[in-house]
Amino acid sequence: MPASSDSSGMPHTLAHTLQHWRHETLHPDVHLIVNESEPVLTPDVEQRVQAIWDDACASRPRLFNGRIFCMETITPERIQGYWTEYRRALAQMADPTIFGDTPLHQLAVCGLLRCAEGIVLGRRNPSSLYLGGFWQSPPAGTVEMRGDGLSLSLTEQILAEAEEELGLTQHDVSVGSPRLAVTHSRTAIVDIGIPLMTPLSFTSVREKWLSRANKEYDQLAVISDDQIGNWRLRNDVVPTTGILLNTT
Repeated sequence: MPASSDSSGMPHTLAHTLQHWRHETLHPDVHLIVNESEPVLTPDVEQRVQAIWDDACASRPRLFNGRIFCMETITPERIQGYWTEYRRALAQMADPTIFGDTPLHQLAVCGLLRCAEGIVLGRRNPSSLYLGGFWQSPPAGTVEMRGDGLSLSLTEQILAEAEEELGLTQHDVSVGSPRLAVTHSRTAIVDIGIPLMTPLSFTSVREKWLSRANKEYDQLAVISDDQIGNWRLRNDVVPTTGILLNTT
């Protein structure tokens, strides 16, 4: 039986997923602090996490259990957290209640890239584990450990995502200051919204994406300033992107 829909035509389960995302403004010089320890899981929770991870790997053998950053506290001036295994975050995406009253707040970066013709958007590959088929402002991705993990640079993170997802190098893109933090209502992921600019045309961006990038997105589009209002109202746009479009 198909899922029932709300008045917008969106399935109830998906509509719930996209409701109540909250956001707060960040200071341009927000400071990130890395703690040395991470929460210890009880044996029961550890067993459940591993079971979810094993099931996911069975269908997606290329999954990698790398180290990702999870936020503990956030203020406009400071974000504090710790490194942990990706399998914990994946387990929480599958079962948002798995960690009870202390969910993981997986940190991610989400760019808003302006090229010569306007804002670049990408449609998440329908096969994605999370929000497949939705339009997002690339590059975007989980904050991963790069190097020794003792320090953390949002600029380095967003540039790495730009190269992986769009094929754009640090010579193609200039990075602005972080603007806001957006918390996903169901998964507790926290997106850090960061403006980006490139002098390249959309045609050049698309060519680099087609020849160099991974398969995170199956389509790219460019929207001019007079189209932004219509895109803000669409039901198939990731809320973080909709909020970032409101800041343009």
